[in-house]
Amino acid sequence: MVLAFRVALPAGSASPPPPPGRTTDSPEGSAAMPDASQPHQHTNRLARETSPYLLQHAHNPVDWYPWGEEAFAEARRRQVPILVSIGYSTCYWCHVMERESFEDEQVAAAMNERLVCIKVDREERPDVDDLYMSAVMALTGQGGWPLNVFLVPPPPDDQPQAWTGLAPFWGGTYFPPQEAHGRPSWTRVVEALSEAWKTQREEVIAQSARLSDAVRQRLSLAGGAAPIGQGEIAAAAITLLRIADRAHGGFGQAPKFPQPAFLTFLMDCRDALGGEDNRQRADEALSLTLDRMAMGGVYDQVGGGFHRYSTDAQWIVPHFEKMLYDNGQLAEVYAIAAQRTGSEYYRRVADEICAYVLREMTDPSGGAFYSAQDAEVDGREGLNYLWTPEEVQAALKAAGEEALTDFAFKVFGLDRAANFRDPHHSDEPARHVLLLTAHPGPLAESLGLVPREFNERLDRVRRALLATRAQRRQPRLDDKVIAGWNGLMIAGLARSAEAMQRPEYRDAAIRAWRFIDANMRDESGGLLRTSREGRAAIPAFCEDYAFLAHGLLALHQSGAGEEFRDAAVALVDQARDRFWDEARGGWFDTQAGRDDLIFRARSIHDGAVPAAASVMLHNLIDLHERTGEEKWLDDALAALAAVSGDVAENPVAAANSTRAVLRLLDLAPQRVHRIGRPGAEDPNRLVDLAPSVAEVDLIASASFELAVTLIARQGWHINAHEPGSDQVVPLSFELVDGDGLALSPAYPAGTEFGVAGEVIRVHEQSVTVPLLIRRVGPITGRPRLMVTWQACNDRECALPVTEEVPVKLRVRHEE
Repeated sequence: MVLAFRVALPAGSASPPPPPGRTTDSPEGSAAMPDASQPHQHTNRLARETSPYLLQHAHNPVDWYPWGEEAFAEARRRQVPILVSIGYSTCYWCHVMERESFEDEQVAAAMNERLVCIKVDREERPDVDDLYMSAVMALTGQGGWPLNVFLVPPPPDDQPQAWTGLAPFWGGTYFPPQEAHGRPSWTRVVEALSEAWKTQREEVIAQSARLSDAVRQRLSLAGGAAPIGQGEIAAAAITLLRIADRAHGGFGQAPKFPQPAFLTFLMDCRDALGGEDNRQRADEALSLTLDRMAMGGVYDQVGGGFHRYSTDAQWIVPHFEKMLYDNGQLAEVYAIAAQRTGSEYYRRVADEICAYVLREMTDPSGGAFYSAQDAEVDGREGLNYLWTPEEVQAALKAAGEEALTDFAFKVFGLDRAANFRDPHHSDEPARHVLLLTAHPGPLAESLGLVPREFNERLDRVRRALLATRAQRRQPRLDDKVIAGWNGLMIAGLARSAEAMQRPEYRDAAIRAWRFIDANMRDESGGLLRTSREGRAAIPAFCEDYAFLAHGLLALHQSGAGEEFRDAAVALVDQARDRFWDEARGGWFDTQAGRDDLIFRARSIHDGAVPAAASVMLHNLIDLHERTGEEKWLDDALAALAAVSGDVAENPVAAANSTRAVLRLLDLAPQRVHRIGRPGAEDPNRLVDLAPSVAEVDLIASASFELAVTLIARQGWHINAHEPGSDQVVPLSFELVDGDGLALSPAYPAGTEFGVAGEVIRVHEQSVTVPLLIRRVGPITGRPRLMVTWQACNDRECALPVTEEVPVKLRVRHEE
């Protein structure tokens, strides 16, 4: 998107190329919290907030406002642009920009004179972040934090309809104090955009309208309902297997993120993939990824728990920040993988994640879980987690474990070259990020140890190193409690308790829920999103309700009792009142009636956490399965229909919703296949047709493979191609109205069904028939693909039906 007004700046902006080991669109380390006991030259309105991120800016010379009506009113009164600067407490580049620009008196004076400046903690207000991140993505094609977006102010009171206030008209991420990397200085940006508002107001307003439309398109659902089914599941799986790194695990290139939604999708959908080769590839991608992540430096080999992401493709050097939402999801993933594979290694990883969170990320008084740990100590990236061989040897000696020094060096790669050097402090010596040099099984064997002996020695080494590490300066802790992220950790603990028979993990999950239930409610009983130092605030978002309900349902599954299923029911009911779209079905991200957002978003694509709508979709399916109540299934199908266009358009981007398609195909296949298809409203139709493609191209290729699925109404079956009786009509496909094509169906055999003293072969509920269409001569006529089927139940057979399969055959006619 190009600016509609002329300023002496690039059309869009992004962060400069990051130093090695950094990405600007990912969480980074932070500066230390300000010392409240020291006198300050400046204090702004952020001093009244509870967010650690906002408090870090409370003594800037910038006259920061929190997001809210006070700031909007000031912008309306002064008629100057609004700067919304968005970040979070563990964001490295956020704090670089603070030190370089927001703490500078002259820069702050320019900002205060020309703008109304608002600071937003994206973890408190993900809705605000999503809106304006989408604007910058539309404008520049890149995103990241800090996110700095310029908005038009609300129109003056005497012209309330003049334009839409709070609409974005320009933005970017990090800006340097002086021009660098081809990017303008921050002061230049402020001055130029302020002047544009004064001298080119109509163009700025027009730009804000166009950019708002682009945001609306990004954060709204696709058009109407679209046909979805097994094809979308297969497409998502094929895409994931294509981008899977077969050498090191994970998906895509560096930097590498854990992607729990992708891992869960492959675990649940591998049995639905056609062909043993595909299932084997899925298993290999899963095991390689789970193994390499846990073996690498992205996993804290001393204290347990995962860092945010790996800066390299091999999972060696992480960005050292630790997030609750990552560890909650990954505890659940490893626990499920342990249950399904029997892997003792995966059990240990899940166990260590949970132990880490309970040791370092849990409020000792209330039992709720904190949000994050910083990446830096004393301005040094990962300093708390790095080791030299001498430091490891000293730590083992101090613990009386010096005999294990050689073992530790071989296991953690300390007998090799160091693998980390801080790019910001290149004068300092290289250090080691600890990692396992091989999978624990082969590693134990190479050392002449059985697994039990290996694990016992490894645990002793870890205890010694953790004791030494505890004496170091610790990373700063973001101690705010976020309701939804706690829900993810509750689920991880509950699944780990179930997988490992560790009731203490279930008890910890229950304590966290009890804290939220008792302390994070508003006067109406609705959830509040955050809590810190006894102050709960901000009405919860759909993701908070969804993630907490997911955690409660995991507790119920782990045997904690019906109380937790009922609590999940109550949360989903509350969420339906607040977020359900009565017109189209499905879920909005935010509650109705908010006047501080330019529109009400609906997100469907998964990111670091799965989309709220997708988690709520699985919650509805879970509630139907556990209560038998049809209302939950009805809502799940309505919610699926609402997002079906997005699933059909990009099934892997909406992987968690695509996974729900598989579950609903098992529960209500005919209702799923009627979504977005002509005739879906016919309640009397006994069998639906679901071809895997909408078009067969026999111009570019001499042959084409497809599959057609037939889905019968509940209680009915479809006669097989060879039913074993001449009293019923068999299933058959044929090509009609043309010559030059040959059809080769591969009919499944079906199952035996006894009726009236006779045994016939049928397909219960549904059948998928692979078809091969080949060119065998000159093509004449207008070929069509037809199918004949007959549906029966245990009392009667309906009349047979011959109909056209809704597939277009693209052919070249030869004279």
